[in-house]
Amino acid sequence: MRIGLISNDFTAGRRPSLGGIGTSNHDLASGLTTAGHEVTVVGVYGDLEKDSESCEPGNGPRVVRLKASPVWFRYRAGAWFDRWRVRRWLAREHPRRPFDIIEVSDYAGWLPWGGPKGVPVTCRLHGSSLFFDRELARAGDEFEHNLERRTLKMADFWIGPSRYVFSKTLSLCSLEQHNGSFISNAVDAEVFSPSRTDETEPGLIVFVNSLNPKKGIEQLLDAMNLVCQSHPEAHLAVIGQDAHTKPGGRNYLNALLERVRPEFRGRVTFLGWLDREVGILHHLRRANVCCYPSHMESFGIAPIEAMAVARPTIFSKTGPGPEVIEDGVSGLLCNPLDSGDIAQKIRLILDDAELAARLGAEGRRRVLALFNKRDWIRRNVEFYESCVASMHATRKPDAIRRNS
Repeated sequence: MRIGLISNDFTAGRRPSLGGIGTSNHDLASGLTTAGHEVTVVGVYGDLEKDSESCEPGNGPRVVRLKASPVWFRYRAGAWFDRWRVRRWLAREHPRRPFDIIEVSDYAGWLPWGGPKGVPVTCRLHGSSLFFDRELARAGDEFEHNLERRTLKMADFWIGPSRYVFSKTLSLCSLEQHNGSFISNAVDAEVFSPSRTDETEPGLIVFVNSLNPKKGIEQLLDAMNLVCQSHPEAHLAVIGQDAHTKPGGRNYLNALLERVRPEFRGRVTFLGWLDREVGILHHLRRANVCCYPSHMESFGIAPIEAMAVARPTIFSKTGPGPEVIEDGVSGLLCNPLDSGDIAQKIRLILDDAELAARLGAEGRRRVLALFNKRDWIRRNVEFYESCVASMHATRKPDAIRRNS
């Protein structure tokens, strides 16, 4: 198949993003090309002098990066212009090298006019700003929300990584139903696997995610004040980039460290960005417990990476948390807004080696059964094929798409 992936979160030729959308897109595109499909990733970037095109190393996907609108454009005019550039590129590219299907994320609403005539468009529910703003009771940007709604409604099919995000998105779009399917996110269980050499480091708690309030990092640091009082071996490794400090604003990392009591600050280490399959994997394999008290996710890749490594994992009981982890069986679920509950779950694992081993083993079994990248690629391809077949079966020869 020839697949078009619309994404401005695919950092070709650079270190891959730790964000969930960037990680998912990278895994999807590389997995599809490895399986023999032709993938073109196209997105708009603000750091370019001109449009560029490249291929990922090792026969990877083709990546087209379009230059964003000039900085002197007004916000809304620039947003429409950038989306028009994507639409124009697709209109020019499709007749030359026809796409079988196009995928776009719900986030930021990059296809508000839909795709080329005759090509099915599927929208993957990574988690729109509309979804997170409503779930987290934030005001948000109504203009961006409208772009996302338009893209969602223009898409022929949806892919929901969790039933929770699919159901909530239907409600946010004032829809009762939409053609689509549930395909959970996944990890490469051969890469993210238990180590034969790395030993568990007693008391090591690992957090991997972008650093912003909705990921629960503030409550986790508050919980460390409680855990460190009773567990002198406890220490936290925080892996991820600062995604919250604004230009000219107060440094978020400093503000985070100030949440930790002075006597415990030496037991919290901010490691910044680390390579996913080297630095992150090494820390996961040594972790005594991995903790991700995110306030809300559309699914959550970081927890299943830890589960795949057979580390006991704590995730949030909000949103899709119960779809990822069976509480008390393949991990533990916590109240992400309650630092006391987070601390209690951490202590349960630190105090009970048998529980930790059982949760880790069951977590990996769950990943192998439900969230394995090898099966994930196959399921995505089967879904794409069903979308193409459905469109061909229902379209008359002279039919014109509603978004043409």
